[in-house]
Amino acid sequence: MHYSAKSTVLPTNAPDLLNWAAAHIQVRGFHDGRDGKRFGYDGSTTTTALLRPGMLGALDVAGGDGRQSSARRYDYDALYAARRLALDALADLAAGGAVLHDRLRVDEYKHRRFIVHEWGMKGGRTGAEAAALFREAALYAEHAAVAATRPGRPPRRIRPASVAAVLEWAARHLEDVGHSADHFTHGPGYVESAPCTMLHALDRALVAAKPYPSDGPEAWDAYREAAPTALRLVAEHVAGRPVNARNDYDTKALQRAVVLAWGNKSGVTTARVVAAFRAAVPAVEDAGAIEDEVPAEPGQVAFF
Repeated sequence: MHYSAKSTVLPTNAPDLLNWAAAHIQVRGFHDGRDGKRFGYDGSTTTTALLRPGMLGALDVAGGDGRQSSARRYDYDALYAARRLALDALADLAAGGAVLHDRLRVDEYKHRRFIVHEWGMKGGRTGAEAAALFREAALYAEHAAVAATRPGRPPRRIRPASVAAVLEWAARHLEDVGHSADHFTHGPGYVESAPCTMLHALDRALVAAKPYPSDGPEAWDAYREAAPTALRLVAEHVAGRPVNARNDYDTKALQRAVVLAWGNKSGVTTARVVAAFRAAVPAVEDAGAIEDEVPAEPGQVAFF
């Protein structure tokens, strides 16, 4: 994909997005982010695409921040999927292969962004090192997409989101890849196709359930209701009691900690985790709709 900071053409697959971000750092320079900002402000310029980017700044501008044009029509579904896979690949590499669960961070997406930002702050990172990581992540994302769309395992999305559909997706995912008791999100391999923890399977199910920008307000309302409820029901099922704390944030953190700890207990097998997901589904709900989609091209996975 041709690089230009002023281009309004946006990538529709993760490898192109990551390679564009690498080129952006090579041209505009690198901001280490130690001030907590995505960009270095060197003058009067405020257009993000023309600023000196940090890790997240380069990732976001590559994904369209400051570059979209009202004169163009964009495939937002493909762009959303590319952004998600690009972040997954970059965060896994920045973390050394797999992200370490942090029970105090209740949003997996924000946790992955923090890991990428933190990598840029460490050890006097240079622009050359940052660009190299983006290019390595581009290759990683291409391989990850191929692994996730292997024959017999088509990409799946959940439409509309419901508690039952989210938990059934998590159960099926573990039946496919296997359960891994660990404090890292997944074992050797890629984010969508390697053996993973119970908590990571639930997080991946929520990725599959998260609507695309074009899905409309009803889809987003359904997702916002299903996501916290699915976590609560699984935590309460494995704990055998309500799991609450002093506020919503602490409650979510505690519920995630309970799910991770139960899945990591000695003797907990893939079959037990799968059964726990299915047993947590309220009796009033059915299994929901998990879509089988046309396999994606290399570099693109439909449910990221």
